[in-house]
Amino acid sequence: MIEWQSLMDGIIMFMNWFNFLLIILGLLLGVILGAIPGLTGSLGIALMLPVTFTMEPLSGLVFLIAIYTGGLFGGAITAVLINTPGSPAAVATTLDGYPMTKQGQSGKALGLAVGSSAIGGMIGGIVLLLIIQPLASFALKFGPTEMFLVAVFGLTIISSIQEGGFVKSIFGGLFGVLLGTIGMTDTGAVRGTFGNVYLLDGIPMIPALIGLFAVSELFFLADKQFVAKQSSNQNLTSQMLKGIKSIFRYPFNLIRSSAIGVFVGALPAAGSTIASLLSYNEAKRFSKTKDKFGKGNEEGIVAAESANNASEGGALATMLVLGIPGSASTAMLLGAIIMQGWVPGPRLFIEQSTILYGVIFSMIVGLVFLIFVGGAVSLGAGRVINIPTRILIPIIIVFALIGAFATRNLLFDAFLVFIFGIIGWYLRRNKYPVMAVVLGLILGPIADSELLKSVQLHGSETINAFLTRPVSIILIIITILGVFLPIILDRLNKKSKVS
Repeated sequence: MIEWQSLMDGIIMFMNWFNFLLIILGLLLGVILGAIPGLTGSLGIALMLPVTFTMEPLSGLVFLIAIYTGGLFGGAITAVLINTPGSPAAVATTLDGYPMTKQGQSGKALGLAVGSSAIGGMIGGIVLLLIIQPLASFALKFGPTEMFLVAVFGLTIISSIQEGGFVKSIFGGLFGVLLGTIGMTDTGAVRGTFGNVYLLDGIPMIPALIGLFAVSELFFLADKQFVAKQSSNQNLTSQMLKGIKSIFRYPFNLIRSSAIGVFVGALPAAGSTIASLLSYNEAKRFSKTKDKFGKGNEEGIVAAESANNASEGGALATMLVLGIPGSASTAMLLGAIIMQGWVPGPRLFIEQSTILYGVIFSMIVGLVFLIFVGGAVSLGAGRVINIPTRILIPIIIVFALIGAFATRNLLFDAFLVFIFGIIGWYLRRNKYPVMAVVLGLILGPIADSELLKSVQLHGSETINAFLTRPVSIILIIITILGVFLPIILDRLNKKSKVS
């Protein structure tokens, strides 16, 4: 329950011009870094962490959380404009965002993205405010067995990808899972590295995404003059405003996706990427226009962006109440809390409730500002598609290589970009869905790691652990429904059309 007196004191403590300025600066830094592939909002938090040491605790956390908020949205800008997710959380946004750009509706897609991000994040913030302690406590019920099943449920999305057909989707997903097993396991076993020490930590996600999405797309853009059709008779600002208004046509999608985002965000190690992918799949499952997903469907952007920003609320709940970071960004935020001399955990909300309520309120305020800051950056970035491809392609390659190199400061990662670019080009040319490979690459290692932990924890009783734990049973039922329900519904629809 909310401690109303602490909440009011926190709001009063927050209300000064310096904190508002920090929100704007933090959002701007987060959005810009999030939009550059390889340079995520996490980097901004890491860079600014020493700066906040001299600030008041509230102001320092306000600044860092604004960077976090901006970084979650920033990845959508390049996902929409050049088919390159600025961060893994924006992978699902490429599926419908980039097709809208190719149709001359980049402004509308960006408007949908920034509006959905802001509203989804606000819902997450409000939920964080209302049920922070119960939500974080429930997240503790998710052990390795439950997290394995969450990853498996995420992999069922592959069965709903229609591009190239069911068989090619399955092969693409299995190929992604196989790539995800490369590296050293928790037990010290080395798999698939061929003696390369740079692969011991597995396939680095950022170079793989840049290659599969951005570089592979450049092969197809090489014989075109511009990225998109130049047929739109509306300017970018009008399109963006139209996109923001269009969000309210999908209230149930918005609420459902935000709820999924908050829930998944609260699970340790799940994060915004899984949240956006699951929400996208559920939006497609419940949509009346399933066949338009992946071809520029507005619902897909709303689902993906509202979920990945709503996950911020769930992630902060777990971090603040339990002291468990669910991502690199929340780990650094946890570091900022420790730098203040505070002890993370359940007592933190008792000892510093006023400041923490002020921080949560600042997050909600920041999401209002995100519409303006994110919109302004998007307007500037939106001009990119008007640049001829003969100029744009070399620029994208340079930024792709810089982004890949910056991840681990290894030249090897720059080579990986080109390798995955060729793989992505081959897959797309032969109608294998790249998204299925990405799903396997993201979720495969999570399933692999959590299954190993389950076996280590339960030993010969592992199967019993899956079948006796209440949350596991629920997840198994949901997974089975996720696989077979779309097939059953499709057959029923075909029979009804025949009759």
